Amino acid sequence: MAFTPAANHAEALAGYPSALAAEPIEPDRRQPDTLLAAEEETAIQTWLASIGENDTSMIVEVIERCRHDDGARAYYLGRAGYAVTDDDRRCCSQCGNLRSGVCVVARPGGRVSAIVGYRPASPGVLQRCAGFAPNVSRD
Repeated sequence: MAFTPAANHAEALAGYPSALAAEPIEPDRRQPDTLLAAEEETAIQTWLASIGENDTSMIVEVIERCRHDDGARAYYLGRAGYAVTDDDRRCCSQCGNLRSGVCVVARPGGRVSAIVGYRPASPGVLQRCAGFAPNVSRD
């Protein structure tokens, strides 16, 4: 929570008496808009291992910082070579639920609300879908 005009810790708690806890945020630190995703955490840990960082307390400190500081998260993800994207759209052609051109999870009122046997007209067009499941390559 941010206050304008700025409030000190005691003033912030006085304004919210039912708050269980409050912790001040440094002025130059910005809280991330989203939680640190598991794949982001793994990318950071992999990068730390690749540079020889094996001190558990240091790794925990870096991950905690990434969870609570947007600047730190961007820095460490950049160092890890992790491409951050907010685009969650996928093509039907990338989905494991598209079999022989038919969406197998489509049914009226289902995750994909459409007729049974639904065939996407443009399987290569990006879109959001609650029924998306990554295509698993079969070797």
